[in-house]
Amino acid sequence: MTTKPTTQDRLMDAAEQLFAEHGFDDVSIRDLAAAADVNVAAVNYHFQGKENLYHEVIRRRFAAQRDRTKASLRAAMADSGERPALNAIIHAIVESYLQGALDQDGGARIMAAIAREMHTNYDTRHLLVFKEMIAPIFATFSEAMLEARPDLTRRDTNWLIASIVGQIHHFIMRRVRFDSLPADHEAREFMEHAFPLLAGPMDEYIERVTTHITRFSTAGIDGMHPEVIS
Repeated sequence: MTTKPTTQDRLMDAAEQLFAEHGFDDVSIRDLAAAADVNVAAVNYHFQGKENLYHEVIRRRFAAQRDRTKASLRAAMADSGERPALNAIIHAIVESYLQGALDQDGGARIMAAIAREMHTNYDTRHLLVFKEMIAPIFATFSEAMLEARPDLTRRDTNWLIASIVGQIHHFIMRRVRFDSLPADHEAREFMEHAFPLLAGPMDEYIERVTTHITRFSTAGIDGMHPEVIS
């Protein structure tokens, strides 16, 4: 027996799509109610306003991803023994991040929308996203890198994590863009010619991209910060 979506679920589904497509400021409560096929008053009744609805959309999408990513990092640290291997740490976060964005319907779309808003219109609602969703992963990743490479400083890890996350976002958006184009679109054909992996199965794409970013980043860190073994 199929369970009928609740009013809250319908509002969050509609809100996720509209916020991703148009941004927070360009979506009205009336737009949200119409897309969810509910009364305008339902937004305030169930979520006490558009901003709280936005927060709940983010929590629903990213809370589980945050916890999975932190668990993957901790598992990589535990599996590596007394001192975790740097490549294992990087592999864990890259794979988890890609799976969360590309294996979940709409994950990359809403991630891109939030990233766009945080860089162009930063305000208090995005502070909550950072504090609850991004900062815990960043802190766990930083601690793992420092355990793997005690010679690094926290400032070093800030730069290195930003670089790794930038690579992840690039490969997410490249795949999302490719998949959004019609099969006979000239841009899609050009992208596939330059990067045939885009046309392959998603699991293969995630595996190959994870391996590439891990190898590239590990080699880059080792080159920039040669470890001195005493």
